[in-house]
Amino acid sequence: METVTTINTTNLNHELSRAERAEFERQMNRTYRKVFDLAYRLSRSRSDAEDLTQEAFVRALKAYRSYEGDRPFENWIFRIVTRLYLDLRRNRERRVKTVSYDAPLTPDGSDDSVHFEAASDAMTPVQALLSQELSEEMVVSLKQLSPEQRELIWMADVEGLPYKEIADRIHAPVGTVRSRLHRAHKQLRALLAGLRVSTPSLGGLPAAKAAR
Repeated sequence: METVTTINTTNLNHELSRAERAEFERQMNRTYRKVFDLAYRLSRSRSDAEDLTQEAFVRALKAYRSYEGDRPFENWIFRIVTRLYLDLRRNRERRVKTVSYDAPLTPDGSDDSVHFEAASDAMTPVQALLSQELSEEMVVSLKQLSPEQRELIWMADVEGLPYKEIADRIHAPVGTVRSRLHRAHKQLRALLAGLRVSTPSLGGLPAAKAAR
């Protein structure tokens, strides 16, 4: 795959002036590593991260005239790569590989595989949390927490469970639940701040429903 610095800005967007293309290339070179790092943290795959990064800059270039220069380019390109990742994740979760017993064998004797829409099973708390109507920034930040931290946040902030019930579920003392949840909230806010998102409370998570 070609690197982002080899994108032909003229062929992909004929409407841009020479000055606009030069500015886009400057922004692209400045933010490329950050965008790749974000894509890698989300996908945990170097190949996917490279593809996501490349596609994000291609789309940004094609839509560059719609970019509002009064907001950071970095925020804009982060949103694009996040949406691309979410689309990729949703598509992969919906498609299940299986063997078709009616499909002809390939020349090497192996069977062909087909994809079909799988029936929806019950979601885990982590999947349910990430499938909610949250902002892209919140999804990105939640994805970077550990599964244990996400489940704690789910139980406390979505289900609204008191600390005692959470403690019973995870077989840990109430004090441990408090400290772990505090660390999870602190890390989540730091991640959101890293994306330059201004969020009151937990910025997009439902408010807790039960008193502690």
